[in-house]
Amino acid sequence: MYFPKIKQMKIFISILVLFITIATTVAQDFSMGIKGGTNYNFSGDLKELNVLAIDTDDVLHKAKSVQGYHGGLWAKFGDDLFVKAEVVYTHFENEFSDPVIYTITTNKIDIPVVLGVKVLGPLYVFAGPDFQYILNEDFYETDISKSKETYKEFTTGLHLGIGVAFGRFALDFRWDKGLSENSIDIANSEIENYNFTNDNRPNQLVLSLNIALSGSD
Repeated sequence: MYFPKIKQMKIFISILVLFITIATTVAQDFSMGIKGGTNYNFSGDLKELNVLAIDTDDVLHKAKSVQGYHGGLWAKFGDDLFVKAEVVYTHFENEFSDPVIYTITTNKIDIPVVLGVKVLGPLYVFAGPDFQYILNEDFYETDISKSKETYKEFTTGLHLGIGVAFGRFALDFRWDKGLSENSIDIANSEIENYNFTNDNRPNQLVLSLNIALSGSD
């Protein structure tokens, strides 16, 4: 199991504390709570680069969606028309097989800003930007990690979705797409003297359960 480095965890905790402090200073039409759920990422192809100058072309490996997870806090302002800010820790993977299994794991902090509106009873729709801080990208051949990766730490994205709320509980389903071009370059002479490149922008379907701890969702 992957655990973020101590420094990365301190950054995440600091953001959560700041988020709670700001949110609790607002009282009118305000609620806050926790959320968690599952996400399916299906982005990108892994390009295997020929660095040996032999008579073979670069090889593309097709991504296989692997289930991930997320959890965090949110604060909501408004009711029928609302703004909702979230701080979420997200983990997801891409798996490539042809025939060797390669896996890229991503751990990041998402800060989505949601603009939403109720459309029919408990049903609501929403959309907004997503600001992302990538904590870690790891590349594996089967279960062995031997690589050195380079990538952008800060990226942006867009999400849109639909949800249904009942009292303090809400279930939402969203599509989350990375907008900033962020190719992960993988240098590894130990794996057949080949290097790899992969566009690691997330392209996810995300299902979340939201629970209000104050106010009502």
